[in-house]
Amino acid sequence: MNFTLSTVAQSLAAYLAPSFPGVTFYVDPNQQGTQTPCMFLQQRYSYPKLRQGGRWLRQIGLDLTYLVDYNLPNMQQLYQAAAEALDLVMETFPYTDGTTEGTSLLRTYEREWRMDLDALHYKFELQVWVELPEDFNPMESMDYTPEVTNG
Repeated sequence: MNFTLSTVAQSLAAYLAPSFPGVTFYVDPNQQGTQTPCMFLQQRYSYPKLRQGGRWLRQIGLDLTYLVDYNLPNMQQLYQAAAEALDLVMETFPYTDGTTEGTSLLRTYEREWRMDLDALHYKFELQVWVELPEDFNPMESMDYTPEVTNG
């Protein structure tokens, strides 16, 4: 299974759509044409750590940003309700890369949220084991001629 930020955003959007009806999900923040209410996902950091057997543990910090119209009188209450709804559903979510069958369940870590004047930032971390595709053959051929020696 391939792992990319855009497929994480698509999987997360599909998972959160029933909890947030009427919210548009963007893969990344765009500068023009944003329709509120909306959400988009941004990567904040990535720490790859080499482990045994050529496997890597990637710790990826993500920020799910929720925007509503800035002029709403109940904007803070909307952000509070959205944060509480995200807390209920963001322990795990199903991930698919769109090319292979089935889904994998991704667990989120270090979840926290904060409200700015203009947005709700729901931050979390993914810890994913990845392997780089390599041509690896642990066996080598050997010429073996058994003989018994006296001596």
